[in-house]
Formats: sequence, structure tokens, C-alpha cells
Amino acid sequence: MKKGGKNGYARPSRFSNRSAVTLIEILLAVLMMSLLFGSGYGIMSYSRKETEKGFWIQQAITQLRNGTRALSMKLKMTSYPSTIIKKSSGGGDVQKVISFKEKREYDFTGRLRKLQVNPDDSFDMHAIITDGGGIAPNFNEQSIMYFPICTPERDTSEGYEEGTITWVELVLKPARHYNSSGLGSLHLIEREETYSTKSDPDRAFGLDKSFSKSIPVKTDKLIIDDVREVDIEYYEIDELRGVYVTKAGDKYEEHKKRILVSIGITCSHPKDGKIWLSDHCSVINNVGIVVMEGTNLMELIKIVSSGAGGSAIVKHDGEEKTVRIGETLGGYKVKDILGNAVILVVPDSNIERYLTLKES
Repeated sequence: MKKGGKNGYARPSRFSNRSAVTLIEILLAVLMMSLLFGSGYGIMSYSRKETEKGFWIQQAITQLRNGTRALSMKLKMTSYPSTIIKKSSGGGDVQKVISFKEKREYDFTGRLRKLQVNPDDSFDMHAIITDGGGIAPNFNEQSIMYFPICTPERDTSEGYEEGTITWVELVLKPARHYNSSGLGSLHLIEREETYSTKSDPDRAFGLDKSFSKSIPVKTDKLIIDDVREVDIEYYEIDELRGVYVTKAGDKYEEHKKRILVSIGITCSHPKDGKIWLSDHCSVINNVGIVVMEGTNLMELIKIVSSGAGGSAIVKHDGEEKTVRIGETLGGYKVKDILGNAVILVVPDSNIERYLTLKES
């Protein structure tokens, strides 16, 4: 065995030194590549998320625009059932239009002698009126509005044709990702049935029908997804229905309510509740309105102060309450109070609900 050096130990060879340096260089190179790829992945992941948000905003704008337009078109078509009679007889032509809501009687001169108003509200619009609050999705389907679109029955010399009633129902369902997002989907459901009043002397004025979920569904269309809240309000003014004078000479006036219905729909990003969009539609209704009962309707009235020790005033089912972080409200827990919103969360879940301060 060869020995070298003063103490008899072998000197490290040049090859060993080179191997050690090469290993360190490899480790440094691997570390630098890891940092480089890690940064690149972070940038790509961030870009992908922002691109997804951009696509979601574009899709939400399109859905809100098309959805509110479709709903407006349906609301403009609201109408009561009616009977159109056009017949020729030996005494002359008989022409009448009899509506479900009112019955008019004229004398031989064509003067209105009697006007009866039907008190039955079966064919009026039925809706949950939020009064500034909002209807939020939950685990169950919520019927928030329904109304009729009718075509008249026709009884003419050429033959008889039944009338049709299309019941349009606005339903808020839990979205497919409700368990994680707390959002819903808005559906427009249509049911269709026919009516005939040939055996009733009052014709359409005496029609006895009403909305029922047992009527077969014709269409069920998703119009808006990722719905965070729906609010419905209405405004009414008096309008003259008609003036008539009886044979005894007594004069009477009948009035009706002209209804303007306003519907607001708010959508939120399923993974980022701070991104939200909303749209409204307002339509003058052709039928009356009946207020349905709603529950857990909330409206943020005022932010007293934000942060950990903050508080806010919230209207819950018509009653104003002051809430703080950690307190419960309508099955939710107050998670945070921001400068313009209150964040609620379903206990033991990630389901959040935002109450946003509305502009005056």
C-alpha cells in the first residue's frame, strides 16, 4: 500500500475534488430550477384563476341580460282568461268579449249599464315581495313568483276553440355547488292547460281554475346561474276601470290598480364572494298582484362600525336588529362586518351570504 505525505496518509486525488464540486453544483442547479418552476407555476396558476374570473364575469353578464329580458317578455304577456263570441243570428250579429276579471252589460244604444268585478284573485300574479330585502337560496326549491299568460277561447260562426292558460313560475333552486358556495340557480318553469266555458252562462267570468304544481310541466329552463339573491318590489297607482249609469240614473265608477313590478337579481362568483353582478327589470303588469309570504328576508340598513368590534343594523323579516360578529341571525352566524357589507355564514360550513349596503 502506498503512503504519501509526512504522516503517511494519502492525499485526496484531483478526481475526488472535482466530484464534490460537481455534486454541489447539481444541488444548486436543482434548487434554482425548483424556484424557477415554482414561480412559473404560481404565475400560471394566478393567470388561470384570473382568466376564469374574466370568463365568469362575461358569462354572468350575458345570463343576467338574457334572463331579465326573457322574464320581462313573459311579464308583459300576463293576461286574464277571456271568451270571444262572434256569431250571426236571425236578429243580427252577436259580438262579445267577456273577461274573467270583469263583466260588462250594455243597453241597445251601446251605453254601459253595469260593470261587475270578479273578486277572485286566482289569476293575479302571486309573488314574494321582499320590501328592500332579498330572497337567498337554501337547500330547498323556492317558488318566488307565478302568473298566467292566457289566450282567449273563441266561439264563432266558424266553430269553437278552447282557450289556453300558460302558468309561468319563477323558481330559485340550490345550485349544484350550493354546499360550498351557497348560491342558487333561477329557473323559469311553464305549465299549460286548456279551458272551456261553453256550459257556463257567465263564460270566462265564471271560470273556476287556479295554479297547481300538478299541472304537467311544459318547459323548465335555467335562465340565470350562481344567483346570490333575488329582490322583488312593486308599485301601484289607481286607474279608472269604467263608469256606468244604471237605468235608474245612478252613476258609478270602478277603479283598478295599475302594477309596476321590479325584479332585481344578483349573481356572485362561486369561489370569490367579493365578485358580484346584478341586473333589474321593471314591467307594468296586466293583472293584479297577491303578496305571498316569504321567510328569512334580510336587508342591510346601516353599518354602524366595521371590524372585530363592529356592528350593523339589519332588517330581518320586517324587523330591524343590531348584530355583531359571532351573533346569529336567521340561522346564519355573523362572520365579518365590512365597510359596506355584512358576511353571514351557515354554522359548520363554508356557505356564505353577503348582505350588501344598497345605494339610496
